[in-house]
Amino acid sequence: MRSLRIGLLLGVRQIQRASIWTTALIIFVMMLTFLNLIVVSGILVGLIEGAERAVRENALGDIVVSALDDEDRILETDSFVKEISTYPEIQSYAVRYHGQAVLEANYKERRDLSAERDTAAVTVNGIDPDTEAELSKLDTLVVDGEYLDENEEGYILIGVYYLKRYAENFGDVFDTIENVYPGDTVRMTAGDISKEFKVKGIIESKVDEVNFAVYIPEREFRRVFGRLDRNADSIVIRTQRPEQNLEVANLMRTSELANLAKIQTYEESLPKFLIDIKNTFNVLGTVIGSIGIVVASITIFIIIFINALSRRRHIGILKGIGIERRAIEIAYVIQAAFYALCGSLLGVLLTYGFLVPSFEKNPIQFPFSDGILVAEPMGTAVRFAVLFTITLIAGFIPAWMIARQNTLNSILGRK
Repeated sequence: MRSLRIGLLLGVRQIQRASIWTTALIIFVMMLTFLNLIVVSGILVGLIEGAERAVRENALGDIVVSALDDEDRILETDSFVKEISTYPEIQSYAVRYHGQAVLEANYKERRDLSAERDTAAVTVNGIDPDTEAELSKLDTLVVDGEYLDENEEGYILIGVYYLKRYAENFGDVFDTIENVYPGDTVRMTAGDISKEFKVKGIIESKVDEVNFAVYIPEREFRRVFGRLDRNADSIVIRTQRPEQNLEVANLMRTSELANLAKIQTYEESLPKFLIDIKNTFNVLGTVIGSIGIVVASITIFIIIFINALSRRRHIGILKGIGIERRAIEIAYVIQAAFYALCGSLLGVLLTYGFLVPSFEKNPIQFPFSDGILVAEPMGTAVRFAVLFTITLIAGFIPAWMIARQNTLNSILGRK
């Protein structure tokens, strides 16, 4: 304890007498190192987090209800919906019907009946426009035209991947139709039934599931596809708070609803490859940030070493008057700890006070997601602990190298 008290006193005096510009520069380097650790991995993980958030917001919701493994559809859908409408934790829900059809464009203008038809195989979603807009904000994804009106019939929304002028930006890999704009008429064929629809709007999202779909009102869907029983293919649920989804899903699983459908939380419905990509990006960001730690540790080592070497005679005098070598080493470790703490504290304030809110308000616009900055407190604490420990080691080694030299040689300046 005596060595610790003396070392603390010496360390504080060294910091006070150091050049303010040198101290500020070292703290700035430590802050950048901390930000490199947090921000690089945070942005990489934020790419996938942004994609997940978009999927949750525009497609899957918080709880996904689908048909049982041995069934084609959700059993007794009307009863299921009446039951979940009594849950106070549920904010909104949307009942969806899915089917496959062929969409044909420009069939009225085609003069040569033997010419190739302009068709595309599409996924058709039958929806209630009002409940779907409330749950998935589908009405905000209309980039051309207007959203469906509950009181109108004969209208359709088309995802951009089915239109050649949008899909050609991704290469000629999608089955598309040409020259279709809001107000044009297309023909949908499902089995033996065909029906004409007027294009009400074009839908574009950063969620492929939305872009690869066309939307029509559920009552028209059931007529075109011959679905007389009203049993839906999926029900998507939004809870009052996203973190409630597991609790609500477990309540549903323990009720008779479990006999009618498969109930999964959003996290359980995520494909494994998406989770693996997120973990890989996290590791990649940590590796890149580790390079910054090495650079910072070398910087601290050089600074402490030069500082101790220039004060070699002073260190010898301290040892000569009875100050233990351990106290001198502690003084330089305290100095390194000061740099690490100040730099990391500024990094934390900058990260959570400015960067994270800024990325939330202005995400990076990537083609497949709105990139955000993910900085989980636990991960930040672990990275700080690693940076702090390595900095202490980098401060101790040069001090140990200088302080262990012969006292008389240090005082006289001899090697």
